[in-house]
Amino acid sequence: MNLPCKLLACCSMALLFQGCIAPTPPVPPTQKPLEAHLDPWWQELNDTHLNTLVNTVITENLSLQMAQQRVLQAYATLENKKASNFPSASLSGAKAHQDELKGVESKKESYTATLSASYEVDLFGKRSDAIEAQNASFRSSQEALHVTGISLVAELANAWYTLGYKQESLALLEEQFKVANTILTLTKLSRQNGTNSITDVWQQEQYIKNLEAQKITLMGDIETQKRAINLLLGRSALDTLDVAKEAKLIALPPQPDVGIPASKLLARPDVRQAFFTLESSNYSLSEAIKNQYPSLNLSLNTVASATHFANLLDTIIATATATLGGTLFDAGAKEDLVKKALFLSKESSLSYKQTLLEAFKEVQDALENEKTQTIYLHHLDERIALAKVILERQQAKYRFGMVGYLSVLNAQESLQELEQTRLSKQLDLLKYRIALHRSLAGGMMEYDVINEWRNYDR
Repeated sequence: MNLPCKLLACCSMALLFQGCIAPTPPVPPTQKPLEAHLDPWWQELNDTHLNTLVNTVITENLSLQMAQQRVLQAYATLENKKASNFPSASLSGAKAHQDELKGVESKKESYTATLSASYEVDLFGKRSDAIEAQNASFRSSQEALHVTGISLVAELANAWYTLGYKQESLALLEEQFKVANTILTLTKLSRQNGTNSITDVWQQEQYIKNLEAQKITLMGDIETQKRAINLLLGRSALDTLDVAKEAKLIALPPQPDVGIPASKLLARPDVRQAFFTLESSNYSLSEAIKNQYPSLNLSLNTVASATHFANLLDTIIATATATLGGTLFDAGAKEDLVKKALFLSKESSLSYKQTLLEAFKEVQDALENEKTQTIYLHHLDERIALAKVILERQQAKYRFGMVGYLSVLNAQESLQELEQTRLSKQLDLLKYRIALHRSLAGGMMEYDVINEWRNYDR
């Protein structure tokens, strides 16, 4: 055996030996999350105006549209990875003209056509792992779309009922104005009868001024909420929100059947997203390991050449090549990439576990918060009923001079504070229910990626 053949044999053996001692790729995760299901949870609130707004968010919200574009980007990358499983071919043609610049005049023309094809044999499944990694990334982006949609709908519901709370607070303030003016009339009559001082009148007028200041603040808050809702709807902050006057706090329907939260959590989009991210990182680790193995490339190069175009196909030379190649020394560069992929896989695994823990906590928090808030509202209603009786009694006693104005003022302020607190806590109760629905939500919307991809207008 001559020297070149010996060198070739040694290199081939070294490459094969390198592949044999490379670490074994990890087994991709086998435990699958539950299949996602469409879950229009907002419809359970029986609020037709909210349903209409949600439909607008799904079609018009810009953040949701950006998330859809990210899904299409991931799908484009997946299709690109799949294309690597097929041979590539290229065709080129050339015409050369040769002319003597000095000496005897001589002109010569030549024509060349080249057809080349190449293919890398997927010996160890490296390309298959790359495709699977991107497929998992694509599915992760789909779940991220659902996460974005669920978050936006929950944000819209919170903003809608906050608007209702502000408007009902304003209406309550108007009722409190009437009561305060009635008491002001009473203090003025008592002043005329000489049973109190001018200070009582001034204090009641100051109390009314305070209500007027609260009214101005509430009106500003209402406009702020309208702008926030317009932003979620993909509209200008200056657009008119015609449905705004319909916003109000609603009575909650019975709490949904939670069943076994742990089983439902596996269908949550954020949990599924974390799982597919983990799956993608594991396949990427396997790809990085196999990238250390030798590669086998097949190529075919066909060349046709002639001095006259009509004779181009008379002479054709074809060259077929099989190349086995690999890295003998790279200062540990590929090994470093394996370590990086391994650390990323471990991070994704920890992130998946953390997502599950956070999901379970969200469900338990929402359940407990709603339970506690319901009990608190019951006690608050009892306190409001007592506060109304106390105010009526104090007004009657004040009319006959049995108590001073301070007793009436305290009773008045106490009732106002309790009534405003009642509205605030009712809003909190609604938000806890929204949080519960959000923590148990499955898929939110249908998005046909394949159809969108095929119908893309270039």
